[in-house]
Amino acid sequence: MTEAGTRTPQDSRLRDFAAGLPLMILCAFGIAGLLIQLHGQWRGAAGPASYALIASEIASGLFLGLQLIFTAIRRLPLAKSPGLAPRLWALLGANSSYGILLLPKESLAAGAALSSAALVFCGALGCVAVMAWLGRGFAIFPQARQLETHGPYRLVRHPLYLCEQISLFGICVQYRQPWSFLIVLAGLALQFPRMAYEEKILTEIFPDYADYAARTPKIIPGWRTTPSTAAHRAGSQRPG
Repeated sequence: MTEAGTRTPQDSRLRDFAAGLPLMILCAFGIAGLLIQLHGQWRGAAGPASYALIASEIASGLFLGLQLIFTAIRRLPLAKSPGLAPRLWALLGANSSYGILLLPKESLAAGAALSSAALVFCGALGCVAVMAWLGRGFAIFPQARQLETHGPYRLVRHPLYLCEQISLFGICVQYRQPWSFLIVLAGLALQFPRMAYEEKILTEIFPDYADYAARTPKIIPGWRTTPSTAAHRAGSQRPG
């Protein structure tokens, strides 16, 4: 891990904890809701689709738990993207896809239900693995806390977003089409400005990031794209 830059005086442990408190509260509520849901699902489980759904819920709960823990103990930021725009893009990218929850649910055949649960499980399990690797470098807004280029970050520059997207595509199967698919696709598009802000601040703080970005695909393994001109001019954390 390479670290560079200096902390500003306002980046105290208490201030950073307070900034992460809303996310920690949301994660705690999410875990409580999943536990209640799991209790009913376990009692009525029957068939592979039911057990796959339970497994996906457990993986999602683990992911929420890791977010809560690492937000509470994360490293202090070395630098943050200035202005309101990076924060707005981060919030939109992180939350817009959940608009599918406003749509009516579909009645799925057993095969479709199993496929949906399998996608959610694989994505959530991937999120758990990436989060465990990232650890105390986790953040929602574009910030530089630490540089990660190994483990899942050897495959893509944004593995957490990739895994989250896999889960979201699994969830969208459960809701009215084609609208749920279009909402999730729009949510994916909104992640790209968020990624650009993240990569810009990482490149400014970590001299090695530009070389890493040049040899590593952005979000699809094996599909290498040229890093932005701004990133090259400026020279990870991988925020979640």
